[in-house]
Amino acid sequence: MQLQFLGAAETTSGSSYLLSFDQYQVLIDCGMFHGPEELKQRNYGDFPYSPREIDAVILTHAHIDHSGLLPKLVKRGFHGPIYATGVTADLCRVMLADSGHIQETEVERKNRKLRRQGKPLLAPIYTVEDALNTQGQFRRMVYDEEVTVLPGLRLRMRDAGHILGAAIVELWVTENGETSKFVFSGDLGGLDQPIIQDPTFIAEADYLIIESTYGTRLHEKRDERFTHLAQVVNDTLRRGGNLLIPSFAVGRTQDLLYALRVLQDRGDVPPLTVYVDSPLATAATEVYQSHAQVFDYETRSMLREGRSPFEFPGLHYTESVEESIALNSITGGVIIIAGSGMADAGRIKHHLKHNLWRREAGVLLVGYQAVGTLGRRLQDRAEEVRIHGERIRVWASVDTISGFSAHGDQEALMNWLKRFRHIGRVFVTHGEPEACHGFAELIRKELHVPVTVPKLDEVFVLRGKEVRSTWSADLKEVHVEENFAGVFQAAQGAEAELRASYGYANRRYKIKNTFFTAFNLGSARHFFEEAAALRLIERGAVKPGDLDLDSPELGEKLAELTGKRTWEVVREEVLRPAGLSQTAFYYLDHLPARAASGYTYTSSGAEVENVYAILREGLEPQLFSTAHDLHRFWLVLQAGELLNTENRTLLLERYAKPGGWYEVRGTAPGCRVFLAGKLTGGELAILLSNGEEGAESVYQQLLQLKGAPKWQ
Repeated sequence: MQLQFLGAAETTSGSSYLLSFDQYQVLIDCGMFHGPEELKQRNYGDFPYSPREIDAVILTHAHIDHSGLLPKLVKRGFHGPIYATGVTADLCRVMLADSGHIQETEVERKNRKLRRQGKPLLAPIYTVEDALNTQGQFRRMVYDEEVTVLPGLRLRMRDAGHILGAAIVELWVTENGETSKFVFSGDLGGLDQPIIQDPTFIAEADYLIIESTYGTRLHEKRDERFTHLAQVVNDTLRRGGNLLIPSFAVGRTQDLLYALRVLQDRGDVPPLTVYVDSPLATAATEVYQSHAQVFDYETRSMLREGRSPFEFPGLHYTESVEESIALNSITGGVIIIAGSGMADAGRIKHHLKHNLWRREAGVLLVGYQAVGTLGRRLQDRAEEVRIHGERIRVWASVDTISGFSAHGDQEALMNWLKRFRHIGRVFVTHGEPEACHGFAELIRKELHVPVTVPKLDEVFVLRGKEVRSTWSADLKEVHVEENFAGVFQAAQGAEAELRASYGYANRRYKIKNTFFTAFNLGSARHFFEEAAALRLIERGAVKPGDLDLDSPELGEKLAELTGKRTWEVVREEVLRPAGLSQTAFYYLDHLPARAASGYTYTSSGAEVENVYAILREGLEPQLFSTAHDLHRFWLVLQAGELLNTENRTLLLERYAKPGGWYEVRGTAPGCRVFLAGKLTGGELAILLSNGEEGAESVYQQLLQLKGAPKWQ
């Protein structure tokens, strides 16, 4: 059997694990990525598997970083069941629809600008309708219930103590007569959290996948964080300002309301005016109230006494945009709780824009702030931030209370781990690199069990005590020269077997190459021009005799026959139909941040950046693409979705190599491109470089790994 880490590997978002055994494939979580742009780009690309071939999804809980791509999965062809607790299913009903609405709204805002510029329009990852269409595939479970998901796969969900409905997933997988037990912690809570029960202790696991969000840190204790919260509230009110609290709509908001109710009941703070400015948080709170039977004893007691944490004098739930806008006219004396929890989206950004520059105002961060988010910049004491294109000076006080996190800290995680009687192997996930590796080292030291910190997309073959990374085996065979800059990938069909990135996309600013960096394709753009020409012929837009595919002037001829620029023809005939959203034409002196600069050397040894931009004036834009999009392009060609069989043969015959392989190369100063693949079997090797050193060597090694015969 195999386990692939498709998210939450050395990062805290995009949680998704692909478990393969016998002829079955099962996803545990299907989360959305947030944080740095290179991670968020993964939300838009193809899945590294065929959604139609996924047999089932098992969802640990409703947070978007665990559930957020489920509508996209269904939209792309997944028809199987989604197993989750009943509470999680109810929360996903409101959360996924809200996510779809946010995407529709954001895309429409961007498209207004693109329309004015005459540029191609964007499409949302999914819509509200897509999210609602997902609901029919949920299979509701209760804690401790055991079900057979597939032949050879049994499932049980246990309380994770994270948010209401969150589950630890226990799986028993039988393959070749042997049964192995997997435990996926999901997101684990700490002990003595408000509203929810404590995490369930588990006794045994052959393979344990555990989160590490706070694996190297300790939270404030409950009394300490309540005292800290009272201090922040009182200080802000004393200054006459508003207190803004970016908060996740599910879990965190309800915990805050609980704490504010308790503080008021105890007299630690004066009667408060609190606005929950989040329709999603309001809907989630209603879901919470409808599942009061699973609250912890203390919260159930409060409800019996008529002291609901979700209903008290001074508490207001705003719904409309007009109500939200009206809050910006309040200069002081209120608490505003709004999403998103990392201040990267949602209504909180508007409130921050209207309050950060006020010295009397306060901002309270009550959850994890991922690298690259606005919340993290505020937490790191940025003196100025950009919100909606405007620079805002930060004069407001900024405080952090970690104890409100729904994630257990290091002490809580270790306490949970130490209750196991048997652990065969631990995989540490869902944490920034420092947290993952620091927590892994602590586990090795205290529990004396094998521990692995997987890389993003890494695949492990599991056979009893034998755990082997397919990446480790392949990477050891690939020697990468020190000066190589670029990315490479080996794939089998839709599945990426090996990915790696090296060097800088921009050396001056130390921007590293990533898997979603766009590289200049150089002369390989001719391959796309040929595909465009054949599309025009196939559609009858031009006559076959009008175009010579072998001509170096093909691009100019395309422009002459269509009355459009060559790059417009390629975009309309190839890039859009093939869904190559990360492929575009750019002028070399106006590259976007995600595109790599090309580096070459003069005869005197001086380094030259983007040499094309200075060769002559009026140069046409160059074609840039990513390894992801080249992989997609090959799959589209392979499936016959862009060209019919006859024209595909015409396109590829001039690129034929021994053994059924085809090879496309591209060169330019500061640019090396290689794409080699087979139509049958699905073997594929891709290399993109923004330098000129080491690329050929790495490419030849990739071909050798893929079993390609040698050719000149």
